[in-house]
Amino acid sequence: MKRLLLVFAHPDDESFSCGGTVAKYVKAGWNVDLICATRGEDGSRGPYIDLPQDQLGDIRQKELQKAGITLGINSITFLGYRDGTLSSQTPGTLEDNVYKKMEEFVPDAVITMDTTGISNHPDHIKMCFVTTYAFQKYAAWIKEKLKDQQVAAQIFPKLYYACMPESLCVYLKKKKPLSSESFGKPWRGTPDKYVTTVINIMKFASTKKKALTSHISQQEDINRFLSMPSQPLLKHEYFILRMYGTTEVFMGKHDRVSNAL
Repeated sequence: MKRLLLVFAHPDDESFSCGGTVAKYVKAGWNVDLICATRGEDGSRGPYIDLPQDQLGDIRQKELQKAGITLGINSITFLGYRDGTLSSQTPGTLEDNVYKKMEEFVPDAVITMDTTGISNHPDHIKMCFVTTYAFQKYAAWIKEKLKDQQVAAQIFPKLYYACMPESLCVYLKKKKPLSSESFGKPWRGTPDKYVTTVINIMKFASTKKKALTSHISQQEDINRFLSMPSQPLLKHEYFILRMYGTTEVFMGKHDRVSNAL
């Protein structure tokens, strides 16, 4: 059985960025695990506006667990960091924690967000670099463990960045599901030429919707996302293959876009 590991900063990151892909690969027989660095304590509260902010983490943890059941996620690990503080963590601590979980799960593929964090969120961006560092160490560990290079080349793990293509970002800003700025910076997306993988999730759109609506505290963002009559991100999800084992991967002009992880 193949294993997929998701590494994100907050509850709901998994559903927004790759919920359809997760459901699709679970259906195909993959085992999917999730690492969530925080419990989203400092996010918006939606209908829980009258509750103390310090109770939001408990609510969002339960929401993520419900979404995980919907998507078919096997396990969820909360690392226990405070929402909004990831960039200020002592260098190496987050990386070590994520690496140890990679050693434990031994995934065939890992997904995190790209270097823009998709939405420019500092926590998302931090987790991209954390996961990349941890993955490089993990891939080297796999290579050393296997020794036999011919065997290793066949089973080397892959690191993917979930992303939003620049062209799609422009379209969604025009249609209003996206604002022009996010976290004080223009919402730009990732240049289309870097996208290596496009997963068709149309058969799993209803599952992605159900997972998203599990995050009741984030209903403002979710309602805006789902308000678009023909939401493109309920049809396809986009990724950059960043590493294949210890080898960095860059999309070249002669490369074809893949439809599978």
